[in-house]
Amino acid sequence: MSVAVSVKGVSKKYRIFRNGRERLKEVLSFGRRKYGRDFWALKDVNLEVQPGTTLGILGRNGAGKSTLLSIIAGIRQPTSGTVEVNGRLVALSAMGTGFDPEFTGRENVMLNGLILGMKYQEILERFDDIAALADIGDFMDQPLKTYSSGMRSRLGFAVAVNLEPDVLILDETLAVGDAVYKETALQKMYELRDSGTTILFVSHSMSQIENFCTEAMLLHEGRVLATGGTTEIIDRYQALVSNVRMSKNRRPKGRKRRSDRVVASEVEDLAFGRDSDFEGRMRRLHDGTGEARIRSIKVLDEHLRPVEMVVSDSTVTVRVELEYLEAVKESGIVITLRNGVGLEVFSADTALEEVPLKEMEKGERVIVDFTFKVPLQHGLYNITAAVRTGRGRKDLYLDMVDGAAALEIFHPRDQSPFRGVVRLPTEIKVHAPEGERQGRPA
Repeated sequence: MSVAVSVKGVSKKYRIFRNGRERLKEVLSFGRRKYGRDFWALKDVNLEVQPGTTLGILGRNGAGKSTLLSIIAGIRQPTSGTVEVNGRLVALSAMGTGFDPEFTGRENVMLNGLILGMKYQEILERFDDIAALADIGDFMDQPLKTYSSGMRSRLGFAVAVNLEPDVLILDETLAVGDAVYKETALQKMYELRDSGTTILFVSHSMSQIENFCTEAMLLHEGRVLATGGTTEIIDRYQALVSNVRMSKNRRPKGRKRRSDRVVASEVEDLAFGRDSDFEGRMRRLHDGTGEARIRSIKVLDEHLRPVEMVVSDSTVTVRVELEYLEAVKESGIVITLRNGVGLEVFSADTALEEVPLKEMEKGERVIVDFTFKVPLQHGLYNITAAVRTGRGRKDLYLDMVDGAAALEIFHPRDQSPFRGVVRLPTEIKVHAPEGERQGRPA
């Protein structure tokens, strides 16, 4: 049986310049003078995807994922190498590209079906299903240029999955849209997968990759680092992200300073250093009196390595680094974990845990570690941190950063599913009614 997708020795080179003027100067010199440099988005990529496979493609931003998919889809041509696709291919990005903005939604549906080789009557028969899944109402007869990005995405997805492709390419298709749309889209994707459609799926959601895909591939700097089972490749991706983050956060030895006021931490030689990336992103999100400043919030795994995603029921540490800009007699640190719809699922407070911080001097710094398990449903969770003090009848926030960090939780295939937000320790016993014997009579 022939493969669904075959990629052999594919590389893609771009010529990049610091500005448009240098690009023009090189063009006008007919290439005799060089002002730019070559950038290889892909380097010798080889890939074979068997029919019916659902392949998750992982990689950091700029790894070459979208470039690879666009070459497989025929949108871009490789600098070298060959691509072969067997069967009808439909490619869809998060923004529903491939449509004409001047045409109405209805006209775009008809046009895309005809381009893919479908008969006019066949498209008409499927149009109601496409319109129902897109759920854009009267906008179906309005020009596409009047659509929001979410409406474009829904229409593009509805067309793609209803045209019965042999090979379907989904590039961050679920990155936009509300929860109802995402749930409906996921259900449709499962139906396609179970019907034997070959799917190439790019997503930054580890839970989607873990639960939906049968295989995975890791791209980094244009090269294939690994292919294999989803759990294995997700672990490789997590290790890659952790290593990159640690190298970026590494400080010169002369800047390290041991904090003598560490709460609930068993790690020695903790270093306090300002996280310029965190402060840049959170500059406008701080709230409070300004007497203290949260300098950094990190999420760490059980080995105290920076992490962005963990398996449900594993142990994590939220590390809060803060500096007191004024002397404060009494204060406490609070962290709150919220799920994707804003529900508060967990909160911890140094004061309530009877680990208060007292009489901080101006300029004093402190690192606070909150270590806990996360027996939570898969999904993305936001972390809020705050420094507060009780003065009179009301608490005052010295500083608070809402949504300062994020943590994605996913379930491996060998972990039993559950409903609700949190998995609580449960013991189930089955009893026969009193006076009766369980089982069939002799």
